[in-house]
Amino acid sequence: MLAKGSDRPQRLADIFCRKFGPHFHYLAAKLDGPAAAKEPPMQLSTLLVAHLVCAAAAAQQPAVSPADRQNLEGSSFTHLPLGRADARMQTLHSDVPGGTLLSGHGYRRDAIGVRGIVPGFSSDLEVKLSMSPRLPNQASTTFAINEGSNPTVALPRTFVVFPATDRPPSDPAPTFELLVPYQVPFLVPPAGGTLCVDVTIFGNVSGSGQNQNLSIYLDAHENYTDGRAEQPGFRTGLGCPAPGQTAPSFAQMTLWRLLGGTRFDVSIRDGVRDPGTGVTVPFLMLGTSISSITWPTRPDCTIWSSADIGFLLPGVMNTQGAYDGSLQGLPVLPPGFRLWCQAGSISLVTADLAFSDATTVVTPPAGPLPIPTSRIANSTDHTGATGVVSYAVPVMCFF
Repeated sequence: MLAKGSDRPQRLADIFCRKFGPHFHYLAAKLDGPAAAKEPPMQLSTLLVAHLVCAAAAAQQPAVSPADRQNLEGSSFTHLPLGRADARMQTLHSDVPGGTLLSGHGYRRDAIGVRGIVPGFSSDLEVKLSMSPRLPNQASTTFAINEGSNPTVALPRTFVVFPATDRPPSDPAPTFELLVPYQVPFLVPPAGGTLCVDVTIFGNVSGSGQNQNLSIYLDAHENYTDGRAEQPGFRTGLGCPAPGQTAPSFAQMTLWRLLGGTRFDVSIRDGVRDPGTGVTVPFLMLGTSISSITWPTRPDCTIWSSADIGFLLPGVMNTQGAYDGSLQGLPVLPPGFRLWCQAGSISLVTADLAFSDATTVVTPPAGPLPIPTSRIANSTDHTGATGVVSYAVPVMCFF
């Protein structure tokens, strides 16, 4: 029997076989061949790791900071600095290689949010570069303290035109579309150090008018002082509605690499509604490849994940068909490998079933220590002497 509501991950095979009998074996055979329906699922620690240990190294690209985000989506988004009409923001970077000649920097679009096109705009801005006397984790709220001696005005005050952007087709965005080219190049000393990028925004022009704060959804990432790493999932595909409902079920997922293991945070919406008796349970399927198998009894439901292994999630669905919880106790997975995940909900009494949309997530490395980046921002007054310090920074490339 499966332990409903337990904190221990539980396999889905028993429940699916009990409620759907031959259909579950049909699905296994379609996904993995006839033998799969006869063989018990492998443990996650051997199944996924065996699939993941042979990926090739990433190709070389321009310097990206935070450096571990070169091929990974950031954990959040920001509108700073380009989306503000009157602002100053410094970013400190200890991970830009020494000897790098900087001719400009760029920002990329956030891929996690399911937002559409952001119209183009232009910003009236200035960029100064220097080598800061402070490490990123020692950033001061006072701008002058973070700035190095004899800063270079890499881009004197000018209007820079930025193109419209759309949600990328996958994560992370393949290019840094919002580029800030410098007029004066800057050489990072061969010994390296902490680069201070000081951006002042004097105003902007957009379809909303002049000098308006804009929502532009730049990719951003936060590092943590304990070395954990947060990796949100990229939603794709389409879920199917619960019986009697019209809205397709969907889910949001975040993978956490912790010091001693892996945790999945899962939120499900528009799933099967529990009648208030705790008989409707959420589940999560993990796979190493994408699929497109139609569920035999629900032609409107697609299995997007190869579903190499599945778990009942702790807790139950609520009476609105929603769930928020975590799958804990998974092993640490090697970094840099893409998983395909799908959540769902099922009634243990009626067998009503709904699958969410697909989520794909790349396993992250441990967070870098000491923290290599930070930001100091005043989002309302570019003349202010101080700003707020944060470890959540826009993901930037330097070219």
